[in-house]
This record gives sequence, structure tokens and C-alpha cells, in this order.
Amino acid sequence: MEMSISSDGKVLAYAADQVTGVETTESIALLNLESPTSPRMLTAHAHRSGGVQFTPDGKAVAYPIRENGVDNIWIQPLDGSGGRQITHFSSDQIDSFHWSPDGKNLALLRSHSESDVVLLQESKP
Repeated sequence: MEMSISSDGKVLAYAADQVTGVETTESIALLNLESPTSPRMLTAHAHRSGGVQFTPDGKAVAYPIRENGVDNIWIQPLDGSGGRQITHFSSDQIDSFHWSPDGKNLALLRSHSESDVVLLQESKP
């Protein structure tokens, strides 16, 4: 599980699944480190596929989402307003991502998996 501490060191963000009966909701937990109580929960994109990081400005968290086998980065504002997709890849998965120290660039480690299936059957003589 990837976690992220805000730049001011006051909030810890991490991905969490909220389970109610048989329903599971993808969420982002925001834990106040100065007075630990129950974390504030934000509803995450339903297709979250990885850990959470604070954006450089500290006003949102970012995480990968996977749709149709393709990962892209999603920004979720801390104020609860609607999130948005910031990358638009058409293939591959995101293994890791980080902003540059000045917050102007985003580095991503992406991967692609190939697999083949072979069916072997015993033939009758």
C-alpha cells in the first residue's frame, strides 16, 4: 500500500476500501497527523488501481485508474469536488509516478505485459 504525507507534514493520505454489507466503495483516507481521529474519507474513482500521492500544490491527491486494461493518472481534489484525468494513454499500466521537485513535470514508470496461451491435448493413437 502506497501512502503519501502532505508537504506540510500534517496529513497522511492512503487508499482504502469501505465495505458496507456486500458493497465496496473505493475511497481515499485523509488522516490528520496532528490530532489522530477517524480519517476523513473521499470517494475515489471506481477504477483506482494503485497508491495515492499528494499533488505538488497539496490541494489534491493523484492515483492511477485502470479502464480497459490501460492506466492513467486521476486527480482528486481534497475539497470533495469532481476529479479529472490528467494523462491520456491508450496502452500499458503505470507502475509508479512522481512529480519533479518544482511540480512542473510528472515522471511515470509504465509497463506492458505480454502473454500467450497454448492448449495441449493428448492425441489418441
